[in-house]
Amino acid sequence: GGEMIGSKLGKIPKGWKVGTIGDYAKLKSGFAFKNSWWQNDGIPVIKIQNISSGNLNLEQCSFVSEDKYNIAENFRVNGGDLLISLTGSLGKFAIVPKLDKDALVNQRVGKFFLGEEPVKKLPFLYGILNELKDLILSLANGSVQQNISPTDIENVKIIFPSDKMLNKYNDLMQDVFYKIIFNQIENEKLSGIRDSLLPKLMSGEVRL
Repeated sequence: GGEMIGSKLGKIPKGWKVGTIGDYAKLKSGFAFKNSWWQNDGIPVIKIQNISSGNLNLEQCSFVSEDKYNIAENFRVNGGDLLISLTGSLGKFAIVPKLDKDALVNQRVGKFFLGEEPVKKLPFLYGILNELKDLILSLANGSVQQNISPTDIENVKIIFPSDKMLNKYNDLMQDVFYKIIFNQIENEKLSGIRDSLLPKLMSGEVRL
C-alpha cells in the first residue's frame, strides 16, 4: 500500500532498488584440481555430481591430500556456504551442512562468497536463486556440454528491499537456516545407518 516508483524491472516500492546478484555476493568457479591428485581419503572435494536438488551427497566425494588444503584456500567451504552447479545439471544449488572439517570445491562448482558468517546473508540469496531458477537456466551456453559462467549469474538483475528490511529478513530467517545446516548432516548419518542395517534385516542377520 506504499508509494511505488519506476525501475528497470517495473514498479517497485519506494526505498527499494534494482541491482544484481553480484552486488550481493560474488560467485567463483572452484579450484582446478589435477586428476593425479585424487586419492581415497584426506580432504573431501565437492564436485558437480555431489549437488542434487538442494542437498549435498558428501558420501561420494573425491579426496586430496592435506598439502592441497592451502593451495585451494579460497575454495574451502563449511556450514552455511552456498554452492551452485555451473556445468551438467545446471543451476542446482545446495547449502553446505556443518562439517567436521572444511571441504574444498572443484572447478565448475560455483561458490558464493558470503563472508565469514555466510548464514547471515544466506536467506535472501537462497530465496532469490529459488525464484530465478528458470532465468538462470536460460543463461546456459555450449552445444556439447552446457555451462553457465559465474559472471552471467552475477549479472542477473534482482530487486533489493531497503537495507533495514533486508537485514531484518535475514535476521528473522537465520534460525531456520541454522536448523537446515545442522539437520542435513544428521540426516546423512541416519541414512547411512539405515543403508547398513536394511540388508542385515532382509537377510535375517539382524532381528527386531
